[in-house]
Amino acid sequence: MNAKRIGIGLVGAGRMGSIHARIVNSSVPQATLIGIADLNLDAGHRLAAQVGGPPVFGSLEALLETPGLDAVLIATSSSQHLAAVRVAASGGKDILCEKPIALTLADTDAAIAAAAEAGVRLQVGFMRRWEPDYVRAKARLASGFYGRPMLFKSLQFDPEPPPLTFADPAVSGGIMIDMGIHEFDLARWLMADEVVEVHAYGSTYAHPTLASVGDVDSAVVNIRFRSGAIGSVELARNTTYGEDVRTEVLATKGSVWVGLLSMTQGASSGGSVADAIAVDALDTATPRFERGLAAQARGFVAAILEDRPVEVTGADGRAALEIAVAAARSLREGRPVEVRREA
Repeated sequence: MNAKRIGIGLVGAGRMGSIHARIVNSSVPQATLIGIADLNLDAGHRLAAQVGGPPVFGSLEALLETPGLDAVLIATSSSQHLAAVRVAASGGKDILCEKPIALTLADTDAAIAAAAEAGVRLQVGFMRRWEPDYVRAKARLASGFYGRPMLFKSLQFDPEPPPLTFADPAVSGGIMIDMGIHEFDLARWLMADEVVEVHAYGSTYAHPTLASVGDVDSAVVNIRFRSGAIGSVELARNTTYGEDVRTEVLATKGSVWVGLLSMTQGASSGGSVADAIAVDALDTATPRFERGLAAQARGFVAAILEDRPVEVTGADGRAALEIAVAAARSLREGRPVEVRREA
């Protein structure tokens, strides 16, 4: 077994950066967190104290000078991703970037090009592709046992909206890019199909102040796939019971589910056993999606150690963003919008 440990530098000591730092430190045995970069040095030092005390830097450029650094994990605000990708790529470091890669297709293309020109890996952080229940759902659908996928449904509800400064589409991309991009990636991945048209609706019933920055607190996106299959995505920034993420795919011979209110749990029905529902075991010891985040980081590290491409690529990130951009346009214009596959 390869005994080498990959040196990872974290960019961003905020909420997601803190989660990533803890996971790399505790759940990725073949990696070492060897530095944290954040313009807010106090935040960087607070996080460092929680994860073994790696050195803290005020810039990514300074972090890149750390001996033993092999890769960079980018967890800054989405609007800052492109700049960080460019700097990391110019330093010859492999990159795991939180979703989205960037807020526009042009900036996403620029980030992908920067990584390609530098010859470094660029993995996008769609952690649900690594979550065991979603991995099982994908395998079930791919097996053919449940027939041909025909209807996709996924929802993501947050317990409360983010600050207006974050909800601003110029910073986070707004609800379609910040939240919806996970569901749009799942739609492509689980259905093994491409989305060709979306029709989005949104409102600001619960938090009308979101309208002041051009965002909504709830939305529904109807989806049409290339194959003729259909689906829907529901998004909301206001629940009374905590985070809720659920997904269902109805196929011609059965169904596959993931999610049970605040828990992740898989289930399936169909095939040769009529009216039967099989429910996967539920692990309540680990916070939701942390298994996926840990598996995602381990997968990234394994790709480096084994000198192979990453499994969730920049192209995947771009394809999901294409859907999110079309959905945001549909929401603004109040009409169905074609998802453009731009070269």
